Amino acid sequence: MAALPTRLKALAARKDKPAKAAKKKTRLKGGDDDAFEALLAGADEDASADVLAARLGVPKRAGRAAAASPIGSSDDDGDKPRRRPGLFAVAVAVVVLGVAGTVAWLAATADETAAARRKAATLAEIPVTLPQGGARPVDAPPATGDGAPAKAPDAPREADPVDLAVKLAPSRNDALLEKTRAGYLPRMPAKGPAPWQAYSRPFPQDDKRPRIALVMADLGWSPSALEKVLARMPAAVTLAFAAGAPNLQAAVDQARADGHEVLLQVPMEPQGFPQNDPGPGTLLTSLSDDKNQERLETAMASATGYVGLTNLTGTKFLAAHDSLQSVLRQVQRRGLIYVDSWPTVASQATRIATQLGLPRALSDAQVDRAPSDAGVAAQLAELERLATTNGVAVGFAQPYPVTLEAIARWAVGLRDRGIVLAPVTAVVNRQADR
Repeated sequence: MAALPTRLKALAARKDKPAKAAKKKTRLKGGDDDAFEALLAGADEDASADVLAARLGVPKRAGRAAAASPIGSSDDDGDKPRRRPGLFAVAVAVVVLGVAGTVAWLAATADETAAARRKAATLAEIPVTLPQGGARPVDAPPATGDGAPAKAPDAPREADPVDLAVKLAPSRNDALLEKTRAGYLPRMPAKGPAPWQAYSRPFPQDDKRPRIALVMADLGWSPSALEKVLARMPAAVTLAFAAGAPNLQAAVDQARADGHEVLLQVPMEPQGFPQNDPGPGTLLTSLSDDKNQERLETAMASATGYVGLTNLTGTKFLAAHDSLQSVLRQVQRRGLIYVDSWPTVASQATRIATQLGLPRALSDAQVDRAPSDAGVAAQLAELERLATTNGVAVGFAQPYPVTLEAIARWAVGLRDRGIVLAPVTAVVNRQADR
């Protein structure tokens, strides 16, 4: 406000004396009062120059140079009028300052940025575990006959999450075991998951694809057969071991370390017994319930870490309602599942299990009942059809070389057909009673 009188005097000096004297007698008129007051309060001087000149009676200066000249500069001093910096110059200065600040910030954080990039590169190098039994990495292609390198194979596809190797819970959990005369038996805990849930292989229950569960049975008698199964079968295949087989616990531990769920096979009376004898400890329709329970407990005490029981033969025992009901009641009490491997029209296993609230599944096909490439392929195709129709299907197989090779080939393309291979615990209670 101190410079304002000087500016007023400069504008007034431009007038001749009569005009100046007359202007002093002129009263300021209404419409410009607010703008004049804004000028006195320090408003934009350039924008208000015309208003002030009009009030004082000074003629307007023509052109942008007059508007840009500071009020109070003299036309008679011989100096060129000083120009105030325009908007363009101010914008350029702001941009230059912004660029300079950005460069300074990048220089200050260069080490931190480089460290973040190194960390991201390290995470990207973590390998993804391939599915067990799935497609293996392919060696570099050999050269063709003319010396040119052969066409490189397509890069391996990302593994299906359900086929990835997972670490199962330890085979022995004392909180899920009860010491009896026969040995350690599974038991339901006071709280927490049942033994079949604690020992199961994880599976995403929200997976909407049709599910096929394969059970590779009759294991435990031959260590070499088990090695071949572990080398060729996807980890989602469930392995069934014969109760009473030598070194059974070591075999169960080996299978579970490889990611496989385990069932225990209990011999049950077949048609034609005793000529057709499945072995010692067979559950018989001629025995009392207590005697059959004693044999059942002996079988269950032969190992720990299994999710449930399945029958070894048993076409006659499965049709005997009372004997079978007594056995399945014990299976239910121990927190296990039951899988019927030889369902026949006469079998009452699934109906009794449903009445008891026992989680159960049953075989839809014996995969290698005709142990040949064509025979196994036909049964696997039937499992696909049933899974697509009913949502789930269960197949049993034996560790024949032809069976292992056929299943390994079949499992590789299963995802392309919209079907998923699942552990047997992922299909319990999803099949209708028979």
